[in-house]
Amino acid sequence: MGILDLMLGNSGPGEQGVEGKSYTLPKDTHDFVYPVAIRREELEAFAELLAAEAEAPAIEAEVDDLQAAFEGLTGTADADVDTDELAERMRRPRRAAEPVIESWREDFERDIDVVYARGGTYDALVAFVKLCKQRADDESDAFELPESFPDAAALLKRIEEGTDTQYRAVVHADLLPDEG
Repeated sequence: MGILDLMLGNSGPGEQGVEGKSYTLPKDTHDFVYPVAIRREELEAFAELLAAEAEAPAIEAEVDDLQAAFEGLTGTADADVDTDELAERMRRPRRAAEPVIESWREDFERDIDVVYARGGTYDALVAFVKLCKQRADDESDAFELPESFPDAAALLKRIEEGTDTQYRAVVHADLLPDEG
């Protein structure tokens, strides 16, 4: 047994006719990811979108308006709508996207760089973008998409294309953002 065997885990013969050895890495410290090349301006635009949505006061105001509407429909203040839960559900997409984008921004070194996207990363980012589009389309909501939104959408497209493949890499969990 060599030093590489001790560092990486169990070794065995190469798989599928590949000469050499393959290594089994511990699942608790390693994860499969999709390496995706993205541009700095796309990443910064997505961060700007996160900030704009977080700063928009409309979520709480809409929940209060929704509560008043339900009270008007039912004629009682005891409507079966949990407005706090509704507000929390509206915040979830941002809370899922924020740690991913923030981690990528911390590690970004050039104008074009590679980020590691986990299997559910695209779904989390697209849910957030859909929420932003819904809010922007709602005339009663004060939220507006930033001018850099097309660059944020371009990032989403790159992640979609990069995760829609069989090619994955294995990286140590220390290199990945915490899952929200």
